Amino acid sequence: MPDPPRIDLDQLERRIIADRIDVATGDATAGAQAIWRDGRWWHTSLRVAGTTETLTEWTTGQIASRQATVLRRGWQPPAPSWLGPPIGYVDCTDCDPHSRLRACSCTLGGRPAEPDCPACAGAGRSPSALPCHRCRDTHRLHHGVNVTVTDLDGRVVHLTWRPGDPVPAPLVATQPGGKPVHQLPVDYRLADWAGTFGVRPEDLVELDGGGFLDQDLRDGVVTVDHPGADVLAAYLERAGRGRPGARLFVGAVRPEVPDLADLIRIVLGLGLTVTITVTDHSRNAGDLRLVRGESWDVAVGPAGLPAVPADPPTGRGPEAAIASCLEYLELAVVGSVPDNPTEPIRIPQAFDPAPVDDPVPLLRQLARHHPGQPVAVHYNGINCQLQLRERDTVRHLATAATLPAALTDLGLHRQ
Repeated sequence: MPDPPRIDLDQLERRIIADRIDVATGDATAGAQAIWRDGRWWHTSLRVAGTTETLTEWTTGQIASRQATVLRRGWQPPAPSWLGPPIGYVDCTDCDPHSRLRACSCTLGGRPAEPDCPACAGAGRSPSALPCHRCRDTHRLHHGVNVTVTDLDGRVVHLTWRPGDPVPAPLVATQPGGKPVHQLPVDYRLADWAGTFGVRPEDLVELDGGGFLDQDLRDGVVTVDHPGADVLAAYLERAGRGRPGARLFVGAVRPEVPDLADLIRIVLGLGLTVTITVTDHSRNAGDLRLVRGESWDVAVGPAGLPAVPADPPTGRGPEAAIASCLEYLELAVVGSVPDNPTEPIRIPQAFDPAPVDDPVPLLRQLARHHPGQPVAVHYNGINCQLQLRERDTVRHLATAATLPAALTDLGLHRQ
């Protein structure tokens, strides 16, 4: 790799200072600016282009005015060599940027407004505190998406999805209401990039917000309103929904978290309880409409907390659930402090924590016997309780000193 060009910063400083004087009149300009672009510095003066006024209403009802000066460059450097054509967009017609009016739920899917709708009375729009379903309150529907996949350690892949010629998108399913479900080619499936970065598809997360990547984006799946609709256009609108500048940043990083058994020992040593829930979605394998794989949840609470499985668990794997638990562990510790100021705080007794069997393979074994239903193990420092969520009720399965012993009582584990 060639050495980067040598830069005389003193000379650059002198040129920037010189830009603060208008060579034609000798008057001072509004300032100067240096821009690093395409491996070199560019410099230009700044000129006043006008002013803007921002009005803010105070809680007292008074209106405060704030004015700011708008500056423009005296000279515009060449566009970056890597800059492509902008992503086009149209204004969203389902919301009003100046009010809370949104397209009524009775019009979803292109249906006409219902005259007897209690929300809109046939107008097609109704006030809502929720974001616009179609644009997520960005008021724009982009015609493409710029995707950046990175491991946050130097490896980056940039993808640009734009509308164009039709792409093969076979029909893979049909929603209960009759809407077609299509899957796009591998170029539009982000799950295929997981292996390139050495992670699993469920490890992909959105860097802007930290949530897991939507399953449809991982698999290139989109539901269209009616047969014959433009599948690629519908997919791009869905992928760019609510994203400023139609930019999607994806992190391909496997969570660095402790083993689940170690976390349980720490929690019990702090005098807290922990409930681990998992749902096995193996029955959904091959059905791109439904959640597939596994869903996990790890919840920590104060002593005496009843064993209740999460409904539903949302972590895409045990590591993601552990990471979420650690993020809120401090709140659980604070919540264990007694409300009565005269009641002493329990001193942690984890000088030599008792060993805990790794619950991940054991819970997976139990979950396979109850596919589609959340199963949970609750550790309270005394014993382990196994629970099964059945619709609106929770059924107790077993209680034993250890998780392997509880599974043995159910006939699912042989020590």
